[in-house]
Amino acid sequence: MDPQTVIFVLALNLMSVGTLLALIGRRMDQAQGMRGYASGTIVFGLAYLLRLGTGHRHTSLMSVLPDTLMVLATLLFVVGLRQFVGLSALRPRAIAAATALYVAVWLVAWWGWQEPGRHVVLNGALAINYLLLAAMAWRGIRRVPGSMSLSLAVLSGVIGLLGVATALRVFLVLTGGIAPLFSGPTAAVYYGYSTFVTVVLGPNLLWMVFLRLNGRLAQLATHDPLTGLLNRHGLDEALRRHFAARPPAPLVLCQFDIDHFKRVNDLHGHATGDAVLRGVADTLTAQVRGSDFVARLGGEEFLVGCVGGAEPALALAERVRAAVARQAHGLAQGGVLHCTLSAGVSPPFSHAQHWEAALRLADEALYRAKSEGRDAVRVARAAPGWEAAAAPSDASAESSADVKPAPPPPPAAPRSAP
Repeated sequence: MDPQTVIFVLALNLMSVGTLLALIGRRMDQAQGMRGYASGTIVFGLAYLLRLGTGHRHTSLMSVLPDTLMVLATLLFVVGLRQFVGLSALRPRAIAAATALYVAVWLVAWWGWQEPGRHVVLNGALAINYLLLAAMAWRGIRRVPGSMSLSLAVLSGVIGLLGVATALRVFLVLTGGIAPLFSGPTAAVYYGYSTFVTVVLGPNLLWMVFLRLNGRLAQLATHDPLTGLLNRHGLDEALRRHFAARPPAPLVLCQFDIDHFKRVNDLHGHATGDAVLRGVADTLTAQVRGSDFVARLGGEEFLVGCVGGAEPALALAERVRAAVARQAHGLAQGGVLHCTLSAGVSPPFSHAQHWEAALRLADEALYRAKSEGRDAVRVARAAPGWEAAAAPSDASAESSADVKPAPPPPPAAPRSAP
């Protein structure tokens, strides 16, 4: 297949993939990297078509346009990849400055060296950007879930090899002129590999998007959309994982409730109330240990599963209460709002079947904290041997795969204190 046909096929493939990515990105609420990927592939396809129109073997002043678009496309890929793996986004001003610098260098090289200068600058810039993309994809492997790391590894390897091959083209021009770029076995290998990269790149990007969407769906299924904490289903999963260990570590439930939260909504509006909920959720997440888990039970109530004994759980509850009391929430009309928490701490338990009783005890302790003045932590008053009395008849027959906690029970008694 001659290079002209290869370039045309590459252009059509890139523009098709870019259009598909753009359509997907328009329907995603969090399209991290999608616009960069879509723009990069479409711009690269346009650059290839312009190269055919201006003559890919011959250099004129018009050749600066397709060459610049190719370099710009790789920069857009860099933008998309950085956003996709959670790195800080490049500013448009930086992209514009890099593109303008390339145009200036291209014009100087073309003026002084004609065709060889053009191809040295083009392939040199592309090689640098390809290698930068490969390094960034490799770095991003540690920042994404395991299922996505394979796609980034493939992207890093494929693009990295293309960067090395493109750098070799610079060497060929410097030592033998531009003829090896378009004819002979070297050109055939390079264009063949470029076609392979284009064929692999599209499905790989789509697979990465699929994994991101799948992860987003899983997040929505197990996490509260407002606070990002576990919801009821996510809480069930966390409890199941904890008690699947043999033997499981003792677990203590710390139940928290924002004091006078209805007054916050009534006086300052639900937007402020939502901001308070998010702020308290952030404080809870910052205070817990890696082995603990945090859930939103509903409304202004939160639950922390504290792994270990009663003392670490009580210390955690006191830290959270003090941190929330210090926290300042900004108001839209100016000023700040301070809130407090009340908390109830359950006794430790070691069987999944006891969690319902433990939650009821934590709820009773929370009610005591409310009725005794709020902004306080109270420990549940459990009868001696309460856990043994609630133990299953044949604990040794429990299967870790079958542990499924019951849904949280309603409060033991109606609360008179909000």
